[in-house]
Amino acid sequence: MARSRYRIALILDYISIEYSHRLFDSVSEACRENNYELLVFPIGTLHSVRTAFGYQEASITSLITTNSVDGIIISTGVQLHFVSKSEMISYIRGFTPIPVISIAVDMPGCPSITSDPYLAYRAIFDNLIDVQHCKKFAILGLRSSSAEIRIRRNVIHRILEEKKLTAENYTYFRMSFDYLQVLKDLDTYALSTDGKIEFDAIIAFNDELAYAATEFVKSNGLRIPEDVQIVGFDSLDQSEYNNPSITSVDQHVDEHGKRAVEMLTAIFNNEEFEQNVSLTNTAVFRESTSRVPYPESFKNREACTIKMETNKELYSRNVVSDLYFRTAQVQKVMNYYSQTQFDMSVDQLKTRLNSDLRDFGIKAAAVVLYESPIEQTIPFDYFNLPHRASIFCAFDESSGYDSEILPERIKFNPNERIVPDGIYDFSEGGNIVVALYHNTLQYGYVIFRPDNHDDFFVYDFIMKIVSSLVSSIFSYAQVSSEKSKFHKKYKELDIVANTDELTGLYNRRGLFDFGKTTLQFSKAMNQSGLIIYCDMDGLKKINDNFGHEAGDCAIIAESIILKGNFRANDIIARIGGDEFVIISPGMTVEAFEKIQTLIKNDCELWTEKNQSKYRLSVSMGYVKFPSEKVGYQITPLLSEADANLYVEKRNKKAKEREKAN
Repeated sequence: MARSRYRIALILDYISIEYSHRLFDSVSEACRENNYELLVFPIGTLHSVRTAFGYQEASITSLITTNSVDGIIISTGVQLHFVSKSEMISYIRGFTPIPVISIAVDMPGCPSITSDPYLAYRAIFDNLIDVQHCKKFAILGLRSSSAEIRIRRNVIHRILEEKKLTAENYTYFRMSFDYLQVLKDLDTYALSTDGKIEFDAIIAFNDELAYAATEFVKSNGLRIPEDVQIVGFDSLDQSEYNNPSITSVDQHVDEHGKRAVEMLTAIFNNEEFEQNVSLTNTAVFRESTSRVPYPESFKNREACTIKMETNKELYSRNVVSDLYFRTAQVQKVMNYYSQTQFDMSVDQLKTRLNSDLRDFGIKAAAVVLYESPIEQTIPFDYFNLPHRASIFCAFDESSGYDSEILPERIKFNPNERIVPDGIYDFSEGGNIVVALYHNTLQYGYVIFRPDNHDDFFVYDFIMKIVSSLVSSIFSYAQVSSEKSKFHKKYKELDIVANTDELTGLYNRRGLFDFGKTTLQFSKAMNQSGLIIYCDMDGLKKINDNFGHEAGDCAIIAESIILKGNFRANDIIARIGGDEFVIISPGMTVEAFEKIQTLIKNDCELWTEKNQSKYRLSVSMGYVKFPSEKVGYQITPLLSEADANLYVEKRNKKAKEREKAN
């Protein structure tokens, strides 16, 4: 079904990170103003080395096709930490012919919105050097090949040269993205200098590094800004209310998102527009670089703003309130995790999942499962989306659909549409798509619409729990299925291993396996019976005179006669070419003699009816169990029955000779 509204895909790294969150909010607002649908794809970072299976998150971009999306906005800056620019260009081309807007990095052949930090950094260094009189700088860079990081580094080096500072005036550190690791690295540096911090200003390439630097400086007994001044980048909300507040660089992320939507609008309307937009960053001066008061001239300076007055008391109250709320949410998530740590069936999960997601303020959700899990053992850029999937469970307060009311499993092709029509209302804003995976296995994906955009860390946690639940339940179901197949196969193999191929009776192995069990049961029941040893008469002559095919026919006929005259619970086995054994619990000698007569008559009847050229007959000897000497032991009982059989055969031959004479 054709869409009545344009749909935009926003590709981010992690929705819970403030930078991406702010970009999402700005794009979402612009989409609402233009009556566009928005799908958000948090894919982590391509080729990331920080998480073992983080590459699995990128699978959801395979849903971005001309069938599902009209335009794409991608935050390229956050993706270039572990991939090269050429690799990123190739990745973007994979979405052709869907138009793509790049945010943060200029991508050839792709409309781009970038930032220019020169004027902001120039204002910051003018203050640090000329006003605050800083002489030694620590530059906290990042271990990344990102073009954004490279631009910041080059701009700072350029300004330091312009300010006539040499390499003796600054030290460049390559830091990780992990807050605790940054603190550890800074502590290692302090140990190498015997605790003496030799710089009086720290320039961090993002605000998180600046927060770590603040903690490091304070822990070493120094004051900010009196002893060390600190600068961040991104101007996150926390920087304004930190103690002291952190001077930073504002990239105007809100403007990035708005401009990106405007570019796509021009493309949709076939209008001309500026292909590459560079936004000037702004230096936001706060307490961390104000050992000497800022000069009045800074208030009117280009790309410069001063924010010294903040209502920290109000912020503190909000932080406490927010902390209480988040603690409650985390506790709720942990309780949910504990509640789901039991063996659930697929049907049980399907029944409760909708209500569970509603409990966390999710207004709509669709859990889509592939026909079979897909194993992805190595990092990838492009995921081969399967052609068969189904709605496991779904609900949407806007569309009115609820899989608990309509439990039929709906199958569809995810290459043609993200979900079947009538299930999910994409016209409502803030829809997020996440991969449903566990370790190396892809199970499907989830689309959901949260009520509160401030709780993405909670939603991220919930989706990981859902992934774990789906994985464990379907893995258990698969193991159970495989176990059932194994037992069935084992049973089939066991039957083959214990069955005589020609007659279908037990073979020698089957006789001993099941015969021992039968005798043990008889012993437990204090039950007596007979073991009967049979030998076909003249089978060798039949084979010699009429061929082995005739001999096989005689063996099969004899087995049918034996089965027809003994009970179903008797163990009947063919243990050699012409030898049979029957273990018959509860059988008496009198009953056996009657059966022996019936078998003799059946053999004669078969010979007559089949007009056989040979005579079918069998000799039989028996032994009672339990024996006074060996009790219920199968091997000596068989030997005794065999011996009695040959006595029977000698007597039979003697009678035949007397009859012939």
